[in-house]
Amino acid sequence: MTTRLEQRYASVSRVLWRVFLLNLAVAAAKLILGYFTGALSIVSDGFHSLADSMSNITGLAGVRAARKPPDMDHPYGHHKYETLAAAAIVAFLGVVVVEVVLMAVERLDRGAAPQVTPLSFVVMLATMAVNVAVVRYEGRKGRELASEVLIADATHTRSDVLTSLAVLVSLVGVKLGYPILDPAAALVVAVFIGYAAFEIARETFRILSDRTVFAGDELREIVMGVTGVLGCHQIRTRGSADHAFLDLHVWFEPDMSLREAHRLSHEVKDRLIARYPQIADAVIHIEPPPDQV
Repeated sequence: MTTRLEQRYASVSRVLWRVFLLNLAVAAAKLILGYFTGALSIVSDGFHSLADSMSNITGLAGVRAARKPPDMDHPYGHHKYETLAAAAIVAFLGVVVVEVVLMAVERLDRGAAPQVTPLSFVVMLATMAVNVAVVRYEGRKGRELASEVLIADATHTRSDVLTSLAVLVSLVGVKLGYPILDPAAALVVAVFIGYAAFEIARETFRILSDRTVFAGDELREIVMGVTGVLGCHQIRTRGSADHAFLDLHVWFEPDMSLREAHRLSHEVKDRLIARYPQIADAVIHIEPPPDQV
């Protein structure tokens, strides 16, 4: 029987494959045009789109690893492989930034001017339209599936739209007789790529550093809604938005039977997971109120 988590991973994979094919087509169009016309700004934008394709492959590998069920060596499952895939995207972007900056510096040194043709504008506008569609589609699916890889990749692709705008402006400038705008636009592309890497890295490190996932006050309100619960404390959550772990201490009457306290703790757990299905597991420690110990 297919579980909810397996269905979710299958959906994420389908989205990544579709986006990969679109990104690959966009990258190929930009790189062919850029090398044909000698426009460094278009070439750098093509590398940016190629990095999108590589990150899609990385995401697919990460999702495949994350689908494995818990085992003896990984009792909490393999979900963080997906997070590591998002971290790998950052590494890819770092390489692209360095490459683009080096090419821009070399072009500024040589001072060569690229060819700007009507086809240049047609290709850039068409690929930008594809990027906008990808951002909306992948971002929407990322939120629906609560997938950090899809959200991270959509964030990366969003920067493609901005870089394409910068490239279009540079092409107009070159056409008007300002060839220096071509390498200048390439440097702008590098800034956009670097910022996208920073945003993805910030979210990835949040997960890897076990930062709180859900607000404690909201969880406490759910727990206190169970009749027989006197209070709770030491609420801790970790993991990602779609695969979190929770542990907390719940207070019951000191003379309550262990059987009844156990039953109520399961009711607390069921309510928490019903409200937050992203919770993979919840560990509840039963204890009397601190002032009655």
